[in-house]
Amino acid sequence: MRVAILSDIHANAEALEAVLADARAHATEHYLCLGDTIGFNGDPAACMNKAAELFEAYVRGNHEQALLQRGLFGVPLYTTMMDRTTAMLTAENIATIRALPLQAEWNGITLVHASPEKAGEWKRISTLPSARTAFEHFTGQLCFYGHTHRAAIFKQQADNGSVAIIPAVYQQNGSCTIELEPGCRYLVNPGSVGQPRDFDWRAAYALLDTEAQTLTLRRLEYDVEAAAAKISNTGLPDTFATALRKGITPTGD
Repeated sequence: MRVAILSDIHANAEALEAVLADARAHATEHYLCLGDTIGFNGDPAACMNKAAELFEAYVRGNHEQALLQRGLFGVPLYTTMMDRTTAMLTAENIATIRALPLQAEWNGITLVHASPEKAGEWKRISTLPSARTAFEHFTGQLCFYGHTHRAAIFKQQADNGSVAIIPAVYQQNGSCTIELEPGCRYLVNPGSVGQPRDFDWRAAYALLDTEAQTLTLRRLEYDVEAAAAKISNTGLPDTFATALRKGITPTGD
């Protein structure tokens, strides 16, 4: 069984289409989403429509929460962005967002946008201490999360429970593949489809092969200029388009 895991699409239709084309080329059978399908970029409805069509499991991100709960970020610019986003969505899109859970289980795999520790508090998993805490809050072998916009793999050893980082080193073909060891547990961030923040502008996602017991992180080029040109429609400044082209954070986090 081959499973594609996508996170932080952020209304970037060009990046999403590149990822889906790549996933189809790898004979993907199932698609899962870790939230933040909207926000930042200019095609929220197109991305929401594709999400409703494809994703078998789909959780709410903080941007979906911000659309339902104006002022969540405490930044007027983000409220403007969510007002613009709402205007671009259909009533069906918004109903889909309202129905999204904060956390889900799919075939024994835990899915969450930020952390399985109090999913609605939007905590970040970016350090070994935060990963150790997160491992205490799910029971299966695999938990996929997003939110940081940076690909990461944390591994918990079967024998002593120690936690280590597996570096996400991409080869020339845009892949980073690891073997999943029996008894070990993994926290995996596939990176961001629509707004990477690791100094690499290419779209990121993950492929899980349950038969081969492998996990592959993928990076893909897409028409970043077309996506950047649409950011003005969201009410965000041009600096967000510049950040998209560079693969850096536009918000300092």
